[in-house]
Amino acid sequence: MEITSTSVKIKHAIEVVFAQLADANTYEMLMPDGAQFSVVDNDSFRFKLGSMPEIGLTIIERNEGESVVLKSTSDKVVFSLKGTLIACEENETEIQLRFQGDFNPMMAMMVKKPLTKFMESLIGNMHKL
Repeated sequence: MEITSTSVKIKHAIEVVFAQLADANTYEMLMPDGAQFSVVDNDSFRFKLGSMPEIGLTIIERNEGESVVLKSTSDKVVFSLKGTLIACEENETEIQLRFQGDFNPMMAMMVKKPLTKFMESLIGNMHKL
C-alpha cells in the first residue's frame, strides 16, 4: 500500500529543512494535536494517537538535501515514511511525504483513511519548522 501526501512549500532553505527532518526531536512539533510523543534517541521516537497502538519510528536513511526515510520499529506492522525535499528557490523548499506499507487487503482498507489523514496533518504542520 502506498499513500502520497500533497506537497507544501515552506520558507526555509533546503539545508535547514533537511537538518530539521534528520532530527528525531523535530517530529514532536509535526504531530497532530493530542499526540503523545517521546524521543528514544537521536534517530528514534514513539508516538500514540487516540486509541491507536503506540508506533515507533527510526530514521534509517538521510540523503543530504534530498530525503529522510523513517521505518517502523515493529515487525508486526512494517512500513516506511519518506520525506522528499526539493529546493525551489534559495529560501524555499517543497516537501512531500510518501508512506509505503505491506498490509493485507483487509488491513489496508481499514488503515488507509486514518493514515492519509495523519500524513496530511504532518505535511500541514511543516510550516512549524
